[in-house]
Amino acid sequence: MLKRDINRLQSLKIRRTVVPAKSVEDAYHLVYSSTQPWLGLARTQRTASDSPADQLRWEGWIAALTPSPHGIRGTWAKACLLAGQGRDMLWALIEALVPGRSVGSISQEIQQRIASGALAPPSRLRERRLARSLRVPASSVRLALADLATTGLVEVSANGCFAVVAVSAHVSRHGQQQAITICATEMRAA
Repeated sequence: MLKRDINRLQSLKIRRTVVPAKSVEDAYHLVYSSTQPWLGLARTQRTASDSPADQLRWEGWIAALTPSPHGIRGTWAKACLLAGQGRDMLWALIEALVPGRSVGSISQEIQQRIASGALAPPSRLRERRLARSLRVPASSVRLALADLATTGLVEVSANGCFAVVAVSAHVSRHGQQQAITICATEMRAA
């Protein structure tokens, strides 16, 4: 049923022409009718998550996909963006329903690898490669890295790259901390 609702949301695409108000309203109704049955499960996933980044992700989807009590106000483009958020949430629910490791345990594993030197500077990490070695989805690795960023172990640059800050044992001879660069573009290229 989740995949059926994802397929329904695929029908909404950005158009370059003017769209009648009735079509915009129908698009919003399609999004809400496809996602409403799953919001309870999304709330359960948010509550059960041991990852602050994962909880924020679920919270964002829940807030965006909960209809406004003031009625539908928006454009076709906004309806299409909302449909994209709905698809993302439904795919995340499919992924979450498969038994696996929590994002919190993945961030602990990455933290242990950094502390042990297994992820020693200046080695470059690729998200998919790390996900394969941990046997977890790449999206879980991204969330784990976001969690590590809140602890100060990982830094996030303005261009979307993550840098794992070396532990004190890896301080260079100049007294500067080295980092492992994890660039979003490199992660996707893996």
